[in-house]
Amino acid sequence: MLALSYCNAARYTKMNQNQNRGAAANYAQQPQLQAANSAELQKVRSSISRDMLKYMNLSADPCEDFYEYACGNWAQHHLRQLRGAYGSAQTLMEERITEQLQKMLTTPLTALQTREQSNDYALNVRKVRSFYESCVQIEANAAERAAYLRQVLRKHGGLRIVENSNWQTDNHWLQMLAALRRNYGLDILVGFDVQLNLQQLRGNSIYLGEPKLTIIPKEQCNAQAATRDANVRNGEFYTQQQQQVADNMMAWFDIESGEAARFAGDIIRFEFELCKRMGVEEEQQQDEQQTTSRGSRMGQQRLRQQQPTLYPRVTLVELTAKMNRTLDFKLYVESILEYQHLEYVYLTSTRYLLELARLVRANNRYTLSGYILYLALRELDQPPLAAPLYRPRQCVQQLQRLLPQVLGDMYQRQMQRDASQDDMDQIFIDVVKAFDQQLKAPWLSDMDQRAARQKLAQYHTQFPDYQSVDLSNLKFQNQDDYWHKLDTVLAFNARQQLEQLRGNSIAATDAAADTLAAFEVRAALGSQHALLVGWGLLQAPFYNYYYPKALKYALLAQRLAAALILAFDNEGWNRNPQTTSPWSEFTLAGWRNASECQRAAYSNYLSNNPDDFNNATRLREVIAESSALTVAFNAYLAWLELTDHKTMQQLVKETLPELNFTNTQLFFIYFAQTRCWAQPEAAEQQQLPELASAMPLLKHTPERWNVNGPLSNTPELGREFNCALGSAMNSGDKCVVY
Repeated sequence: MLALSYCNAARYTKMNQNQNRGAAANYAQQPQLQAANSAELQKVRSSISRDMLKYMNLSADPCEDFYEYACGNWAQHHLRQLRGAYGSAQTLMEERITEQLQKMLTTPLTALQTREQSNDYALNVRKVRSFYESCVQIEANAAERAAYLRQVLRKHGGLRIVENSNWQTDNHWLQMLAALRRNYGLDILVGFDVQLNLQQLRGNSIYLGEPKLTIIPKEQCNAQAATRDANVRNGEFYTQQQQQVADNMMAWFDIESGEAARFAGDIIRFEFELCKRMGVEEEQQQDEQQTTSRGSRMGQQRLRQQQPTLYPRVTLVELTAKMNRTLDFKLYVESILEYQHLEYVYLTSTRYLLELARLVRANNRYTLSGYILYLALRELDQPPLAAPLYRPRQCVQQLQRLLPQVLGDMYQRQMQRDASQDDMDQIFIDVVKAFDQQLKAPWLSDMDQRAARQKLAQYHTQFPDYQSVDLSNLKFQNQDDYWHKLDTVLAFNARQQLEQLRGNSIAATDAAADTLAAFEVRAALGSQHALLVGWGLLQAPFYNYYYPKALKYALLAQRLAAALILAFDNEGWNRNPQTTSPWSEFTLAGWRNASECQRAAYSNYLSNNPDDFNNATRLREVIAESSALTVAFNAYLAWLELTDHKTMQQLVKETLPELNFTNTQLFFIYFAQTRCWAQPEAAEQQQLPELASAMPLLKHTPERWNVNGPLSNTPELGREFNCALGSAMNSGDKCVVY
């Protein structure tokens, strides 16, 4: 018989490999275990067991650095896939999905598959395959590339430094900006979004604010970074950005190097000034969150949308007057829509728009038009790599970005499995039950706990819905090359977004918000209390139906819980004001204290300074990941409690061959191994062992925190691995939110 040991008044069953081996010997002949000992089951269990063991560094101390213990040898087993670049278990999983999609795009359809497909779906697939084939065939430096980019220039007013580009001295740069937004969906200088009108609780409205596209990366293009780090403006980083612009202009249009350098210097100087005006309001909101109990940025946005004096809603005429007519927003918006717009628009960043107006007045139209068109050309210049080996993969990734609905539909049709879906549904039920218990958090008032439970009870899992994918208006011509097809797809997507303005209900708007594709390796919040799940999350090697439940809960339960918890932080709670009431002052104060503990802990880990880290978006992720691990582990324990301990067939499968770890230890090891990562070889060589020893914070990366942070916050880890209180992974000071 299999000996069972119990901890915490039989709260959960612990079995190690030695016990498992004895049980297998005793029960191998019994008929009820024959299914469990099937060839496929044994093959899968042996494979995952070998992989988990080879990734581990058993010489490391799990109580000091669990990441090193679980992932210490991961990188050396993935050198070929990483090709000397940054990579992680997540990115390798995504590359595997890309390979699956590539196979779907190139494998001829059987006659049976063709008959089973609807006409609309078959047409969608043909269009996607046509784009893919043109992408694979085109050469990166083909003449068509230069011809296409020159055509874009001619169509949108041209540049005076580019010959035969249709440069028009009387062309208004604002009309150029609008045409690029209308034709390609490009947000340059001004952010233009179509979102739900929360004030009217129906339909959609236009929101104007900061742009999505910049030359300088977003983490550097903001007021805090631009004013703090002089190297962005004067150092090597600034020089590199300027040189890249000049190189692109010479490659695209064969411009003389001196002329290209002057052009590059002009627009990088302009963008640096632009960056100093971005992110100011977000920074102020983060400061307010730390000093007041009014709530999060989303909570403040909700108040602004309900109170016009706080979150401005203006007509286009009023907005133009507010900008002293420097920015004619009536001209800009109506040029995008191509019809008169009399409704209110909402300003997501009033200060930025005012600062933009001042910056526009300080620069000539040559700089403005040059900046706008360069950003557009850089975004449209999306050629496949010259190397044939890597070109197909990049073409698939291009399609994932441009036509995710069709690729998602193809992937879901081939990869969906009822058994896997049943697995996930049952795990989600256990997650909800476990999270319901965690809602007893002391910082939540009794009233807010009741409201949270009512909200939680409405959530359900949902895979992407592709019943209404319509590409009938996406029309390729027989003679179109890759560049013309790219142009057609971008224009189609831009029109689709503008069509959202014609929506007249929350449900119609919510459908547009459910953007997770079936091939994605994640879960995310959707509309109507749905938790969207990509089929990519249910693929090997991350998931297999025959894995022990310990591994399934470590992956699926934690990922589902992390997405779900984002609906129960202060930003997620206030996302839909028509369905929730504001948190009480007691809860807001408690949330602020609990989240501040997590913020300071993360900041201390990275820089040994509790005040360095102030990124609100990343903080939400840190809190969700840590809380989700506790929820997932408790969900697994609950499943164990409900399992009949006499059902040896089920219990035997909770450990793995050749791994002398308990089932609960396997839970934590597998959680870590789905987050293993490797940095580029060059960076790793720079961090010599003696330097790392002298400067231990070099190892304190966000990626390592993703493992060690949540685990060190979990009391059960210390108990499972016998970590002394006060050790790195079992600190006495734990930051518990949920």
